[in-house]
Amino acid sequence: MSRRTGGLVVGILLSVFAIAFQMVGVTAALPRVMRDLGGEAQYAWAFSSFVMGMLLALLVAGRYADRHGPYRPMTVGSALFLAGLGCAALAPNVAMLIASRFLQGLGAGALNLSLFVIIALAFPPERRPVVMSMLSFCWVLPAFVGPPVSAVLVEVNWRLVFASAVPLLLLAGALVVPRLKRIQANFTPSADDLPLPVPAVVAVVVSPALLQLTGMLPGAWGLVSGGAGLAGLVLAIPRVLPRRVCSLSPGLGPIVLTRALQAGSFFAAEAFLLLGLQQLGLTSLEAGVALTVGSVGWSLGSWLQAQRWLRLRRDQIITAGTATCAVGMIGIAVVLVWSGIPILVAMIGWTIAGMGMGLMSSSTAVATMALSSDQEQGRNSGALQVAESLGNSVMTAVAGAIHAGLLARGLPSLGWVFAMLLVTVFAAVALSLRIGEVRDVAL
Repeated sequence: MSRRTGGLVVGILLSVFAIAFQMVGVTAALPRVMRDLGGEAQYAWAFSSFVMGMLLALLVAGRYADRHGPYRPMTVGSALFLAGLGCAALAPNVAMLIASRFLQGLGAGALNLSLFVIIALAFPPERRPVVMSMLSFCWVLPAFVGPPVSAVLVEVNWRLVFASAVPLLLLAGALVVPRLKRIQANFTPSADDLPLPVPAVVAVVVSPALLQLTGMLPGAWGLVSGGAGLAGLVLAIPRVLPRRVCSLSPGLGPIVLTRALQAGSFFAAEAFLLLGLQQLGLTSLEAGVALTVGSVGWSLGSWLQAQRWLRLRRDQIITAGTATCAVGMIGIAVVLVWSGIPILVAMIGWTIAGMGMGLMSSSTAVATMALSSDQEQGRNSGALQVAESLGNSVMTAVAGAIHAGLLARGLPSLGWVFAMLLVTVFAAVALSLRIGEVRDVAL
């Protein structure tokens, strides 16, 4: 790593770690936070509000970055993320916490999108798999240290879970911004001047919330809410994503949809796995440690996809990742549905599922960069992240609706939640087979 890019890489990695800690690492703390604020029934909203904010920012920032460069999305996103952290640390009630999580999502979406554009502009194709591997590790690291750290911080004061990310973000900005100015100065803007379809953007962001309300509203109102959410997604998604992404022809479309289905199912599974482990008698700290041990698989998968001796094309690595994740999630579902199965089986399953995510996540990003020109990096990388956020939001919303609806009737919910998630992961495996041949450049 050269001196010119070393500080940039460190700053990018710190930024990703801060985002991932708030998205993944706080998982062990949120059940306790929601109990303290009297919002157990709104548990899923603490996750989905973050993702919906991220989704909105990605839709706007990707188009802006292609036209004007990554500088402003990066700086504005950092400011919004910091504001969301501060508001969450001071939240007096559930409504304020959920609003703060939405604000965090706005900042995280703009910031994360900018980082992908910076990587595409600052590094040659042969360096991108290595950088993406490092980024993937920074997404995984909060899964290692985040749950136990956040569980310990909760015992002191849960507000520290949010406040602790502020110094990391400030340091990351100090490292990235000076180098980002040089990248911005050499940026060639896209000639695309199509206006942002505001109604469609609003529909895409609001629709997952309507789906989540299905299990919370009584009778026909729940069905109306779910129907409106589904219709909003079907009508609006083709208007907010690039045409190439909305096609199921070999190429970007299957890549993006595979990422949406698998990542959405994985992160929804993580939220409800933690809930299930605590229902099985584990404390917040024990459940956090269990997730930490299980997350070693993601690091292994991320490392594997960057190795030159792995003689697989990018599309084949993506398929291997989706299939591996499906196998792992079967192990998790077995433990949560049938009593008497050792929790160790779920941890092995979580490790296998994480390895699948490590293989898939980095590889879909590398494949998207390879199939995009410099002037398309913002929009297409944004589409990939929008798809992941949308999948995360929809899967969490549907899982939350199933959980809330069955809980209100006094019925066990986790088995049905994981049955839905497994169907989605198997659909991702099938879609990955349609990607077509994608080879690495200069590897």
